[in-house]
Amino acid sequence: MKISIWLTVLPAITLAGGFCFAAATEIDQVGQKFSQSTLAVGKGENVRFINHDDVTHNINVIDEEDGTTDKGLQKPGEAIEQMFDKSGKFMIRCSIHPTMKMTIAVK
Repeated sequence: MKISIWLTVLPAITLAGGFCFAAATEIDQVGQKFSQSTLAVGKGENVRFINHDDVTHNINVIDEEDGTTDKGLQKPGEAIEQMFDKSGKFMIRCSIHPTMKMTIAVK
């Protein structure tokens, strides 16, 4: 009973409190490729990268000043997220598979 009450009340509290929890945009990785070559998102949005391959990937997020964020090894079936909190263009690459890349524009 407590669980059903909590699940019923939580959305009302969330909305009344002005909180907004947006789902992350999902990018699949299949055949050692990203599902999209380009993506546009708003500042503060999350992108979730899901490894549907049978090999490990290593996602790197590279900003316009060549600053790199290494998201680490991503085993098959795993998902990782990156929040884009500043505007600009970002190159997304797999350091294991150099032909695997995409661009994300953040406005």
